[in-house]
Amino acid sequence: MKNALRFILGLAIVFGGSTNALSAPSGAERTQPWNAETSDLEPDASIIYGRLPNGLRYAIRPNHRPQNQVLVRMTIDFGSAGEAQDEQGLAHFIEHMAFNGSANVPEGEMVKMLERLGLSFGADTNASTGYTQTQYKLDLPRAAPRLIERALFLMRETAREISFNPAAVDRERGVILAEKSARENFRFQSARAANNLFYPNTFYATRYPIGTAEVIQTASAERMRALYRKFYRPDRIKIIVVGPVDPVAIERELVAKFADWRVDAPPLGAIDQCSLETERTLTAQSFVHSEINESINVQQVLQDKKRPDTIERAMVELKMSIANAIISRRMARRSREEDMPFLGGGVNFNFGLCDQYATIGYGVTGKDGSWRSLLAFTEQTVRQAVQYGFEESEIAEQIKRLDAQYENAAKDEGTEASAAIANALVALDEDVYNSDTYRQLLWRQIRPFMTKAAINAEFAFWFRQMNRPQIFLTTKQSAAIPDDEIVAAYAASRGTPIAAPTARPTSRFAYTDFGPAGAVVADNTIADLGIRTIRFANGVMLNLKKTDFEDNRIRYSLRIDGGQLHFGAQNAVLASLMSSTYVSGGLEAHDIEDLRSILAGTTVSPAFGVADRFFGAAGAVAPADLERQLQIMAAYTTHPGYSENALRLFRRPLPEIYARLKATPASALAVAMSKIMTDDDPRFALAPLETIQAADFAMLKTALGDALRQNRLEIALVGDLDEDAAIAAVARSFGALPARTDDGKDYSAQLQPGWSAKRGSFDIPHNGEANQLAWRRIWTTTGDLDQKTTQSMDLLARVVTLRLTDELREKLGATYGVSANSDMSNLYLQRGTFSISTAGDPKDIATIETTVDQVISALVKSPVDPDLFERARKPVLESYADWKKQNNTWLGVAAETQTNPDRLNRFRKSESNFASITAQDLWQLAKQYLDKPAEFTFRALPDEMISGGAKSAE
Repeated sequence: MKNALRFILGLAIVFGGSTNALSAPSGAERTQPWNAETSDLEPDASIIYGRLPNGLRYAIRPNHRPQNQVLVRMTIDFGSAGEAQDEQGLAHFIEHMAFNGSANVPEGEMVKMLERLGLSFGADTNASTGYTQTQYKLDLPRAAPRLIERALFLMRETAREISFNPAAVDRERGVILAEKSARENFRFQSARAANNLFYPNTFYATRYPIGTAEVIQTASAERMRALYRKFYRPDRIKIIVVGPVDPVAIERELVAKFADWRVDAPPLGAIDQCSLETERTLTAQSFVHSEINESINVQQVLQDKKRPDTIERAMVELKMSIANAIISRRMARRSREEDMPFLGGGVNFNFGLCDQYATIGYGVTGKDGSWRSLLAFTEQTVRQAVQYGFEESEIAEQIKRLDAQYENAAKDEGTEASAAIANALVALDEDVYNSDTYRQLLWRQIRPFMTKAAINAEFAFWFRQMNRPQIFLTTKQSAAIPDDEIVAAYAASRGTPIAAPTARPTSRFAYTDFGPAGAVVADNTIADLGIRTIRFANGVMLNLKKTDFEDNRIRYSLRIDGGQLHFGAQNAVLASLMSSTYVSGGLEAHDIEDLRSILAGTTVSPAFGVADRFFGAAGAVAPADLERQLQIMAAYTTHPGYSENALRLFRRPLPEIYARLKATPASALAVAMSKIMTDDDPRFALAPLETIQAADFAMLKTALGDALRQNRLEIALVGDLDEDAAIAAVARSFGALPARTDDGKDYSAQLQPGWSAKRGSFDIPHNGEANQLAWRRIWTTTGDLDQKTTQSMDLLARVVTLRLTDELREKLGATYGVSANSDMSNLYLQRGTFSISTAGDPKDIATIETTVDQVISALVKSPVDPDLFERARKPVLESYADWKKQNNTWLGVAAETQTNPDRLNRFRKSESNFASITAQDLWQLAKQYLDKPAEFTFRALPDEMISGGAKSAE
């Protein structure tokens, strides 16, 4: 192995990275790629790295997917790990204050400035704070120089000029406390308890980014400013720009905005260090909550070493990833074949904890009260792998998956999305950014060393050390499980003998011949849209749109008339059953696990489901795999397996799911709202547990009848197409099937559902935290009868969101986030809603409802002011710049080109219709739909708040 590894290392040196040949402008210098000095891997040469004299680092990557969008990211090497005991939460507080005034941007204007530039601002979308990093994000709709200049200007303001006005700080306290309240539910409490067990006395257990209420409520503006000045400094900052940009122009802007920034204080050290005890004894702990899922997490921390991004590390990680994937497949197979309480889980292995530790372990979830069998099942599955290793066939399957993964990534590289590149650069930490082409080449060199002996030895080396783990149990049992009882259960499992796994036979795909290829009887092109429409003799329709937006990618859609409409209200529960079990039921010749093995090494997915008006599937596949994808979908229409294993897996978690429907305010509200508004119509409301448990495949087969074989069928293919090859592949699969009807089914009798006559306010009990509220107010409107009206109502919702965000969040601090939404159904054309939703503390209900009433009243009274109108409108207008340059957009059009030609006209007119909307249009719609009492108001409140009175939505 040493000689082999030496050969690979020598190869890597041949590909040694270099900086971009062009010179940086004055005031900046090009540098080696980030972390290249510690790595023997080849950096991606398409990324330009540089540094300013003050230490600020940058990375620029020209990219044209999307063709217009520019992504700007700024990261600061500072997060909650750098806080002192009495500073907990201030890193996150500082992030919030970045949007509340700076030296050159008045308080309240930064977000508005972004909106005027065409950026959408959301509570979580523009900045985030973690343990060791704070990130600021701007997604620019265009590569206009002025837009880029403004973005970097705002990044500079954030990096060095935040005002920390005491009054603004005080106003923001309520927003952060609302965020803290919304997030600190039982799941957060469980995670906190787990961190205390696994990582005691480290920042993972003692420095949560959200902080403490005491610090949030009392920290002074001066204290924040001091911490800001300490850590927000150029040598801790990285700027990342990805998009269709001129790198030299970006560098000039960086010099202009940041080069004069000087800090005299000496550099600060790293904040991501911690110390853990690796010789701890076997310990256990349980966390009890009435709404928590049953789960077991077993983990051990091992002393390791600092491992830079090298081939040596890659070799270990690849071997362990193969082993972990095999164990996950073994667990899934056993869970499917046996009646057991396992609901999901797998093995974990990681390097780099605090730069000096490795972690090994496993985690599983199961049915309530099943922790003993879960622990034994998982422990013995892992120990079986340590003792007996893995089969050649299992390893070969995973090797094929990796072959396909690296090959397709390399083929896709020319059209990789800017967001993927920017996110990878942000998350690099101490790694090196490599090209997909290089990764594939490296994989080909490493692949011969991924042998059975090597993988078995690697896995055994690490997991044989798992003799003193920490065990964390979550359960809804009424009392905590004694720690020694958990330890004893683990010891008993460790003492249980295990047998070698049974090898499974391999099989060949059985569905490649559907009969003589179908004949094309019609072939036309819609000239202005470039969509080619094909019709086969059996009635199958095919729509093709060739694009160059994504290399090596075809997006597909299959639609067979029916869907939820086919089942109707009487059999609505069967739509849920089919969505959850039809694919996992496999095919007549292959169960789903065998099918996944057969498809290893391809991009094909077993896909088939139920939508509102059709059966079918949608996804993406490499061109080389298109025919197999079509064969899979055709086989699911003609030879579904209906395996009882799938039915058992579907039913297994249902009691646990239903038992937790009131676990959070949002869940309780959603379930009750659909029941109340529709008078418990089974098409829209959640079915009773006993009803869905009673549904079976015999009922599904009867209800489906011949729908999948006979109903009208339309296929769309968009992307990197060879049109003739695609037509031939469809002809050999769907085109070869028996004839289908030419006409759509008449479901008009089902398309007239109304709203409940029971109107008013409804208090809904939830079992979550006592300081949590979910709130929604709904006005009924109408369906999607007119495109411009639908677009105008969507724009009105954006206006309401901006107004309420300003009032409820920024001025009153009564909520972390608020949103308005217009939903005008394009299926049920008499049904539509306009809703406002928020979350917060029950004590603020009066403030929330009064503020909503005031905002809606103002919108009904007079037209919205021009600035607010433009801030709501501009991001949508800007989104059209890349709208027609994305395959997903075209797939939505091509999916029903022949069956719904009206969609083509809507597509053509979408941008011009939206651009023609005026503030007067919004005013007229506000008066038409909102100048009345809202039909429904829902308030999800803690159970104890309303348990003394009538629970109106119980």
